Formats: sequence, C-alpha cells, structure tokens
Amino acid sequence: MLLLIVDTAGPIGGVLLGGTDRSVDGAAATGQEIEILGVMELHPRAFSAELIPAITELLQANGRRLVDVDAFAAVSGPGSFTGLRVGLSAVKAMAEATGKPILTLSRLAIMASMAAGLPPSESADAPVHVVLDAGRGEFYHGVYRNAGHTCMAESFETFDALSASIRSEPGRVVASEADVLNALNTMPGMITREISSPTVRDALPLAVAAWQAGEFRDPAGMDANYLRRSDAVVSRTFCAKQAAQSRGPRS
Repeated sequence: MLLLIVDTAGPIGGVLLGGTDRSVDGAAATGQEIEILGVMELHPRAFSAELIPAITELLQANGRRLVDVDAFAAVSGPGSFTGLRVGLSAVKAMAEATGKPILTLSRLAIMASMAAGLPPSESADAPVHVVLDAGRGEFYHGVYRNAGHTCMAESFETFDALSASIRSEPGRVVASEADVLNALNTMPGMITREISSPTVRDALPLAVAAWQAGEFRDPAGMDANYLRRSDAVVSRTFCAKQAAQSRGPRS
C-alpha cells in the first residue's frame, strides 16, 4: 500500500508519503504497519507554489512514481478557502490522471483522534467536542466519538450557540488555537484541553482507517468541507454518512 496525503487546510500545510512493507496486504494494513516514507512541510501563503514540487520530491526520494500511489487523501476542511482549493484541486487531478481512489478527511476529526491520546478524565463513551476559529467571533465545531472515527455533528456556530451545543452533550472539549482556548475559558465551568495544531502526520491514522473502510470519494463530486452556513445541510449529511460507515469494531 502506498498512500499520499495532502493537507492544505491549516496555516501550515504538508504532504506525507506512507507505505507498508510489500509483504503486508494493503487492504489489511493498520496505522501501526504504515511507515512514513517522507514528509514535506508547506509554508503559509505558498501552498500553490510548493505543493506539486513537494509531491515530486517525495516520490523521487523514495524511487516511486505517481502511478505507484494506491490512494490519495486530502484534508478537506474546514479551513481557508484558497488553501483547500489548492489541495483538493491537486488531489483530484492526480486521482483522475492515475485512476486511483480519493479519501477525504475532516480537520476536526483529525483533532478528535489526537484528543484520544490525552489522559482520560471523562467517561470512556463521552463525546469529544473539537473547536476551531472560523473568524469574526464564530467557530467550527465538531462532535466525535471513537477517537475521531464516528462523527456525530459538524457545524459553524456563534459563541452562544457553541456554548449551548457543548452544554447539551457534556464531554471532553479540545482546541489548539489561543484565541479559541481563551474564548472557551470564559464559559463558566468549562474545562478545555489544549492539543497541538494538527499536521499531516496526524492525518495518517484516519486516512488508513478510511482506506480500510473503503470510504472513497468520486473526484467529480468532491468538494471542500467549508462548514459555512450555506453548507449546513451538506455538512450534516456528510457526518451522518460517515457515522454510518464508521459503526462496528475498530482496531
């Protein structure tokens, strides 16, 4: 199995090339069996200039070609409009040129999977609330279970709506941005846990799980997960579909 992951959703992007030993069946591979063959960081405001050269360099450094990649994965948002367009356009083009499948990953789900590594303090089945800054005093909010594998909801909310959403379903609350942490800490009784900003490395476990589950996307219908108000219905549908596909045991 050879997997290429592109992340242009955050302020700092990245490209990761991961693969299994050739003796391991790609369909049965787990995150522990995936070896990171190389990672390239993409600098802020330079995604469009650096993305394709970074992919080329990673492949060449490992003696691989684009046609050797078994699947392409993209962090589809939420994030900046321009950054997401750059990453998704590149992944679509590569998938169409090679006939290989595409996987899309939510940045909120990646953060929920990172939160699974924090010391437990709540019930094991409690949800994880993940919050990102959406600008203008508004927030991206994801509610997850099963270490980011099961999406209960993703939304775009005002501060008051966010507070009400979290209180309606108590659980662990995590964020990585200082402004978000400060805002959450103004909520009476709120205990927020800080995690590091997600990178392309953090996307690997969910990408492998999506590969195992066969959660492939049609390039023609794939779009960014902006989570803005005009996309609210699309976002709820995405979560419902992901939750249905994620039911059942996970290793």
